[in-house]
Amino acid sequence: MRSWIAPLSVVLATMTEFSNAFTPTAVPANLRPSRTASCALRMGLDQELSRRSLIQGLSVAAAGAALPVFAAEKTSKKGSEAVIVKPGLSYVDKKKNDGILSGLTAGVNEGDFVVIDYIAYLRDGTIFDNTRKRGKPVAFQVGKKQVVPGLDQGIIGMKAGEARQIFMKSEFGYGARGVCLEDKGCLVPPNTDLVYDVTLISVGPSPI
Repeated sequence: MRSWIAPLSVVLATMTEFSNAFTPTAVPANLRPSRTASCALRMGLDQELSRRSLIQGLSVAAAGAALPVFAAEKTSKKGSEAVIVKPGLSYVDKKKNDGILSGLTAGVNEGDFVVIDYIAYLRDGTIFDNTRKRGKPVAFQVGKKQVVPGLDQGIIGMKAGEARQIFMKSEFGYGARGVCLEDKGCLVPPNTDLVYDVTLISVGPSPI
């Protein structure tokens, strides 16, 4: 019987040729990127990523800066709707006195004496007055024009311990005059809308 088994040398030669067919060809030296070019490319990519990260970071920071003042104009963090006192004057309750005895607690009425803390903002977010930072709350009698009209009317109904954000058009603030100092610019420019973050510390009836 004739044998069909090939000689070992032929088998080995065939396997070697088959293996070489799938071996990657070396890249010629003149086609390889130089180390300098590779470093330059990597540095360029790193700089581009850094630039994009910086731009994104600045965009987020700029967007976040305006949120504390204006995010609650229509709704509060708890979803409370803005209450319109009259056209140009509205507020959002930030903290309500919802305790068991809250129904027995009197709210602010015209003629009452109140003590409040507040942070006052221009509509661009600039703080122009802050009683909390000074450590000196403001005391006044409601309805006697001792404060700006928007603050006078915007705290009606508040109870001790409650917090409210009041939004007022310029006519309920400092109007066309603003708050300007000679040769020192304006603390509140004329015809500027205002925002007050108010906390009611105490309220009491008029002694008369």
